[in-house]
Amino acid sequence: MIKIIRGLDITALGVCVYNRKWQSVHLQQGDMDGACAVYSMMMNLIVLKVFTRNQVTNLNTSFKGNTAKGRLFKEFFVKEGLCRDGFYFSEIKEKLSHSFAKEVMSSARQYMISQSAQASYVEELKKGIDDNLPLVTAITFKGGAHAILAIGYEEEEGVIRKIFCLDPGHAISQTALWNSVIILNEGKGMYCHQYVTDKDDENVFVSETLKIERKK
Repeated sequence: MIKIIRGLDITALGVCVYNRKWQSVHLQQGDMDGACAVYSMMMNLIVLKVFTRNQVTNLNTSFKGNTAKGRLFKEFFVKEGLCRDGFYFSEIKEKLSHSFAKEVMSSARQYMISQSAQASYVEELKKGIDDNLPLVTAITFKGGAHAILAIGYEEEEGVIRKIFCLDPGHAISQTALWNSVIILNEGKGMYCHQYVTDKDDENVFVSETLKIERKK
């Protein structure tokens, strides 16, 4: 069984969410400038219908500085310049709580490389997807780390085998809902999962998550 968060659909624009009109969700590094964690967060905010794609990608977008959106853009675009060196998710959570607390609430978690810790990530992922919430996920590989947005999973006989993600580092087909997959427990040693894109594959473990929910 494959479960994808409700609201994502394929249109002529590719994977989209409907917010006044169809909004293309996937952001590839180059659409904006900055680190993968910020791209993944912005994709999340598009899915939550907090921002439109044009608001995110058009750097000439202006919001009143005393509004929530204005404070968020100041935090990530003006102060940090999208922080090309990357963020820990706990830092993003702090910035969201300072600048965007009226719009969203967020929580960040870190995971060790133990089997039980990685299993707790899968539980967190399943709960989020079942609640139709994507989950910003950090994968760590030998020599570095990368942030992606998890939007679904595949379950076989009650066990989650694969996690489907939007990766800002890779292009996506116009007919695809995802462009990368975490194959659970198929890696080696401490890098216990296999991460697959159209270009390559890496052995990884999940090191962090950031869950963002829109306030009602």
